[in-house]
Amino acid sequence: MSFATIRQIRTNVVAGVLLLIPLVTTLYVFFRLFTLVDSILPSFFHVILPFMPEEWVPGVGALLVVVIAYFVGLGAKNYVGRVVIDTGNAIISSIPMLNKLYLGVQQVLDAVVSGNKRLFEKAVLIEYPKKDSYCVAFVTSKTMGEIQRKTASDVVSVFVPTTPNPTSGFLLFLPESQIIELDMSVETAVKTVMSAGMVNPDQLKRTNHRYAIPHQLKKWNWLRIFRGGNRDDIIASDPRD
Repeated sequence: MSFATIRQIRTNVVAGVLLLIPLVTTLYVFFRLFTLVDSILPSFFHVILPFMPEEWVPGVGALLVVVIAYFVGLGAKNYVGRVVIDTGNAIISSIPMLNKLYLGVQQVLDAVVSGNKRLFEKAVLIEYPKKDSYCVAFVTSKTMGEIQRKTASDVVSVFVPTTPNPTSGFLLFLPESQIIELDMSVETAVKTVMSAGMVNPDQLKRTNHRYAIPHQLKKWNWLRIFRGGNRDDIIASDPRD
């Protein structure tokens, strides 16, 4: 076997692994969450409602979470539901220790879900942890309050993520003059950190795209497939074309 063939096989294997990792990771996380919910809920409901069985059919727990979430979301749209939710929030917010965790999680979720807020404003480069040593960081906000008043110059809050887990890191307050702004997006910078620098930001710029349904598949009326019918009846033009 020639060296070129071995190199081609190695390249294909590496490419396959890189394509499978996101899929396998996503499926694994959902499986773990599904298993966790399914294992906790039966015991929880049995303690509150003794007539409920201690063991359920697999999947019932996760389905129950979806049903509860649906009715909570439905209730939040009317006046009575909003009053109940606001009252619950007020009670939790008045409990020491618990209120800090609850409000912190709520603020993070609001920042993630809301289209008007972003966890990170922009990706930057800072000189850290020593001179002539640089790392990718993210500006979270312009520092205000006591920290700003007690510094000699205008400072900003900068989050320095760890590799390969960017959800943990360090919070630094740096003068704006010590920050080098990057042209890359926040998403590209996060991918660079997660890959430990193995992913080239310029390459990400060329390959970063949103997956879309192929044009030919748009013409299929997928619901008709499950209802039966001839192939000619199944294929239908997409009204958006």
